[in-house]
Amino acid sequence: MLEQISPLWNVYLKCKQNNNPLVLATLVKTIGSSYKKAGAMMLIEKDRSTHGLISGGCLEADVAEHAMAVFKTGQATSLTYDLSDVSIFGLGAGCDGSIEVVLQLIQGDYLPFSALNPLPNMAQETTLLINSVRNENNKIGDYYLMQGGQLTESVTGFYNTNKHDINCIHYTPPPLIAVCGSGIDVLPLLTVLNLLQWHVYIIDHRLQRFHQKPQSPLNPIIKVEMTELSAGLSSHPFNAAIIMNHNLGRDAAYLKYFAQSDVPWMGLLGPVKRRDKVLNKAGLTLAEINQKLCAPIGLDIGGHMPENIAISIAAQLQQYFYKT
Repeated sequence: MLEQISPLWNVYLKCKQNNNPLVLATLVKTIGSSYKKAGAMMLIEKDRSTHGLISGGCLEADVAEHAMAVFKTGQATSLTYDLSDVSIFGLGAGCDGSIEVVLQLIQGDYLPFSALNPLPNMAQETTLLINSVRNENNKIGDYYLMQGGQLTESVTGFYNTNKHDINCIHYTPPPLIAVCGSGIDVLPLLTVLNLLQWHVYIIDHRLQRFHQKPQSPLNPIIKVEMTELSAGLSSHPFNAAIIMNHNLGRDAAYLKYFAQSDVPWMGLLGPVKRRDKVLNKAGLTLAEINQKLCAPIGLDIGGHMPENIAISIAAQLQQYFYKT
């Protein structure tokens, strides 16, 4: 879920550097059907510029108008939208649900948003609760964060009185993907996976080929010799590995390494006959790793260009990570 925060991160960093306040709009609760789910966030600047989505685009302008009062008073507020209202005064979104949004001014430490760092090596499991109902004990906008056993709360004691709240939002790091290879067909795959805001490590022993890759902080590079895969890769908890070297020996080495690792999903580029050659060279049988190997990689949706293949691989991974 932290991949939802990635498009907002540079906006936050720029505003923090310039000491500009922001209003954070957080979708804290949904009932019924809605375009976005609890945890979605939007940043609003004083000039009404908005960044991010809490709906399909039908609410953002109205939320920005409400944010102006938050800038003026400094007081957090909550908004409820009935997305099923088709009256002349309603939204007419047709989603047949309702959502609750909390708007709060963030500046100085920019919490709670600043704790949701989505970048590689920084993203971590986070539980967030933002209060949306004013009561005798708490104000709207009071919050707590739990990360790695460390508690941060805006008001002392807020966690103890609200830790079992069903509206807690749980953020998880983006999927961590190993792309083994640096051929020209890796470039469209990186482009698609970058659009999804996933963390994609490019792994190869030929450093000179890395200049072709898209420039993105989401694409760290690991240069590792084929004989040193365990030493170079074992410290990275990859969620998936994509093997696409176009070389039987190198593909076999990567396949053998990841087959013995904790990586739960592996994909190998190429047809079935090539897959069997790679397996044989790696000293593996399909039965041994069939539960976590997808080969040929990618959903069978047609197309022969590298861009078509990139989309089919990304679609298969999205299906794996998000289908419930």
